[in-house]
Amino acid sequence: MDTKQILTFITLAETSNYIKAADRLNYAPSTLAKHIRSLEEELGTKLVEHRENRIRLTREGERFYAYAQKMMETYWEAMEKVADPVCLTGGVRIAGGEPIVGFSLSPFLLDFSNQYPKVSVNVQMICCARVPAWLRGREVDMGYIYEMEQLEDDVFERVSLYNEPVWLVTTPGNPLAEREQVRYQDLQDQKFAFTYDDCCFTMAFRDRMRQRGIAPASELFLGSVSAVINSVTQSDRIALIPHSTLPHIPGASGLVRLNWVDEPLRSWVQIVYDKNRHLSHVEKEMIRQARQYAATLVEHDGEGQLHA
Repeated sequence: MDTKQILTFITLAETSNYIKAADRLNYAPSTLAKHIRSLEEELGTKLVEHRENRIRLTREGERFYAYAQKMMETYWEAMEKVADPVCLTGGVRIAGGEPIVGFSLSPFLLDFSNQYPKVSVNVQMICCARVPAWLRGREVDMGYIYEMEQLEDDVFERVSLYNEPVWLVTTPGNPLAEREQVRYQDLQDQKFAFTYDDCCFTMAFRDRMRQRGIAPASELFLGSVSAVINSVTQSDRIALIPHSTLPHIPGASGLVRLNWVDEPLRSWVQIVYDKNRHLSHVEKEMIRQARQYAATLVEHDGEGQLHA
């Protein structure tokens, strides 16, 4: 049996849709159909059927699904133990917050792609809060997200990379830039720019403001770090920017980090994936190297603000 055909069958069983399965595997739908037909011919039985406008497994297909998973697990284990990592092929689909995959870890993703040119790395930048839904829908293989705490549940596995502070930044023209100390009460009637209202550290910060009765003059939610920085530079707004992200943002070098002395705002950078899904050799290698890269960031952080 061809492992590509087996993987096609497993993916089709998980998505119940040829288009979604083709998108995940980067095959044409017609190629997937050929894979399924070849398996059915080899096994001498029908594995899938169309029912209620969806692809369903037949009774024989459901029986074969368990064996198919075991075969692929054995295949990936052999690849992990025996295969030369330099020869990695395949693909990985990632969804993550822009500060992480677009800035802080972008050098790592670039190095990984250069190291393994036969691996397709597909990155989608979305709000971290939406990554779990994408994982549940099998739209991506793993997520790179911020979380305020190290959480555990029965659905997702989390790999913590590092913990970092989230800074308040603004322009030198904002009066708060000259303050020796900045507290919550100093933020009354200030203008803010954020990426998303459901970003975990944005939610935490705004909750703390409300609890203290602090009301901003205005709030912009722009969905993009670059757009946030532009709004800060153009109108002296205040933004929340993670520590490891700040050095990588074009145009942010002229901004001022406020000397925030109240309750610190810190967040975890984590890799998250479905516990019930077997990781490919490519995904395992990416996680391994991401942890190494994160350890390097922590070690070489001149301010000692990054914690493992």
